[in-house]
Amino acid sequence: MQVTITGRHVEVTRALRDYAEEKIKKLFRYSFKPMQATVRLAVEKYRHMAEIVLWVDGNRILAKGETDEMYQSIDLAIEKIEQRLRKYKEKLSRHKLPSSNRSRARKALIPKPVVVRDAHIVSTLSLDDAFSRLASKKNKYLVFVDDADEKLKLLVCEKDDDFKITELIID
Repeated sequence: MQVTITGRHVEVTRALRDYAEEKIKKLFRYSFKPMQATVRLAVEKYRHMAEIVLWVDGNRILAKGETDEMYQSIDLAIEKIEQRLRKYKEKLSRHKLPSSNRSRARKALIPKPVVVRDAHIVSTLSLDDAFSRLASKKNKYLVFVDDADEKLKLLVCEKDDDFKITELIID
């Protein structure tokens, strides 16, 4: 993790730098790696301000703290960053399916068997011949062996003369 600490109208002492780096390192418990952090410290009259910019997964998280003491300002900014990191982590976890829904989603991907009644079964046809034969008949289904790849296929005529072709697998 890369931490950059700068000061405006304030001397960034070793103790202040170590304190800020220690607080930033505690943010690793949210397991976002690698992170880049920029800490800006400023003093204007009696106001001590700390601004922390954290780059996580390409997203920028910003927090500012302002009190009458620099260490308190850093703590306040860190609290805000932690709050925003928790919110970001919850947002990411909500986009995943719960484990009970994952099995349902997998089952939905498995194609259901097609039950064909009153289908006209023909031996070997080209795809064009199958289309023309199904269009000329009153049947909605045509089961045939495609002469191009010699596989058993089902041709279905749906509403508005839309055709759907499915390869049938026989165990």
